Amino acid sequence: MAGLTGQGTTVALTNGGSVACIRSLTLPTWSMDTIDASCLADTGFMRKIAADLVDGGSVEVVAVFEATDQPFTPDGTQDTITITLPSAGTTGGILAGTGFISDCTLPSVEIGGLLVQSFTFTFDGETGPTYTAGTA
Repeated sequence: MAGLTGQGTTVALTNGGSVACIRSLTLPTWSMDTIDASCLADTGFMRKIAADLVDGGSVEVVAVFEATDQPFTPDGTQDTITITLPSAGTTGGILAGTGFISDCTLPSVEIGGLLVQSFTFTFDGETGPTYTAGTA
């Protein structure tokens, strides 16, 4: 297997529509907290157990900002994000789940610079996030 690049990846929000001209995309880190289960009589190392739930994390998107675009602003509205990765065969991998936009950075305006906005979509755990592997 030679691997793939991210070229051809798409992002769509159910309420916000397709995200045009994505410049970069950072997929979530899924993490599970640990709980200290040490007793006062323990020595050496802490005893730890896994927490009950996995944090679905967030997705960070950087996209070109056109003058006619509305920014992806955080307003608490639940949305569904669908990220489709490029395919090496029949279909690409798909990451989808519900959540909300929790952060938005409007473009920095400078001479010779491309206007881009960034936003963070945070998974809320209601539906997903779920990753479906692509098919060959």
